[in-house]
Amino acid sequence: MPFDILLGGALLFGPVLFLAAPQTNPVLLAGSIVVCLHAPLFSSLRPFVHAGSDWLTGVLVVFLIAHIPALFLARWTAENRRLGARVTLLAFGYGWLAFALLPTLIMRAMGGSWSDVPRTPWILVPAAIVAAPLLLLGATGAHLFALRGGGTPIPLDPTVRLVRGGIYAYIRNPMQTCTAALWLLMGAVLANPWVMAAAAMALVFVLGMVRWHHRYDLLERFPADWLAYREAVPEWWPRWHPWTVEPARFEFSPTVSWQPLLAAWLERRVRGLDVRPGTTLRYVDGSYAAQGPNAVAWALSHINFAAVLLGSALLLVLAPFSTRSPVREAKERRLV
Repeated sequence: MPFDILLGGALLFGPVLFLAAPQTNPVLLAGSIVVCLHAPLFSSLRPFVHAGSDWLTGVLVVFLIAHIPALFLARWTAENRRLGARVTLLAFGYGWLAFALLPTLIMRAMGGSWSDVPRTPWILVPAAIVAAPLLLLGATGAHLFALRGGGTPIPLDPTVRLVRGGIYAYIRNPMQTCTAALWLLMGAVLANPWVMAAAAMALVFVLGMVRWHHRYDLLERFPADWLAYREAVPEWWPRWHPWTVEPARFEFSPTVSWQPLLAAWLERRVRGLDVRPGTTLRYVDGSYAAQGPNAVAWALSHINFAAVLLGSALLLVLAPFSTRSPVREAKERRLV
C-alpha cells in the first residue's frame, strides 16, 4: 500500500473531512465517499490511473485502517471524549508509522529489504527479548499520559497535570527513548545502517520540538515543580530507583493472610511509599487512587526500574483509562 496514500488519506479524510462535516457519523461519511467519490473517480482517470481488479478491496482496507480511525480520532478530540480510545489509536498509529512504514521507506530509498531479517533463532530471540521492554517503555509512557495526566501524547492534548509517577519517576522521555532504541535494534538486526540512523530523528525531535515548545509549556504551567523534576530525572537513560517528592501510600488488610506478607516484602524494598495497615489493598498518590491488583502494580513502581516495567505491564492490562475531562481538571494543576 503506497505510503503517501495512507498518510495523505488519513489527513484528508480525517481532520480535514471532520472539519468540513463535524456532525456526520464517521462511518456514514467514509461510506458515502467510497461509493460516490472513489468508484467514479477510479474509473474516470484512464489512461493516467488504471485501477486493478482488486481496487475496491484496496480502497476498503485503506478506509478501515486509516480514514475511519482518523475520522473518529478527530471527532473525539474535538469533543474531548473517549480519552482511552484516542490514546490507543495514537499509540497503534504511531507504532505502525514508526516501526513499519518509515523503515520500509528508508530501505526503499537507501537499499535493503525486510527479507534481510535473519531467520536464525540465535539472532531473533535475543532481539525479541530486547524489544519487549522497549515496546513496554513506550506503551506505558502513552498510557500514563491518559491515566494520570488527563491527556494524550503530543501534539493533540497536553496533559493537565505534571505526570511524574510510574515510569516517569525514572525517565523523562520514555516514548522517544523507545523509538530511538528500537530503530537502532531494527537496523542492527537488518544490518542496515540507514535504519539505525533514523534514531537521530528522535534526538532531533527532543532537541527541537520537545525542548523548544513542550518544555516551555510545562515550565509555564508548573514552574517550580517542573524544574525540580527536570533536575532529578534523566532524559534518556533511566534511574535505577524512583525519584519522589512526597511519599505515596499503600494500604493492606492485616486480616487477609497473604497481604501482611506482601506488605512486609514491599516495605523492605520500596522508596517513596508509606506502607500501612488499612481495610483493603489501596494505593494513593496525591489525587490518584487504585485498589486491588492495580494497587500492587503501582507499589511495584516504587522499587526499581525492573519492577516498574513489571508493574507497568500489569497496569496496561488491568487499569482503565481516565475518563475525567481534561478541561474540567485543568484548574486543579495537581501533580501526579
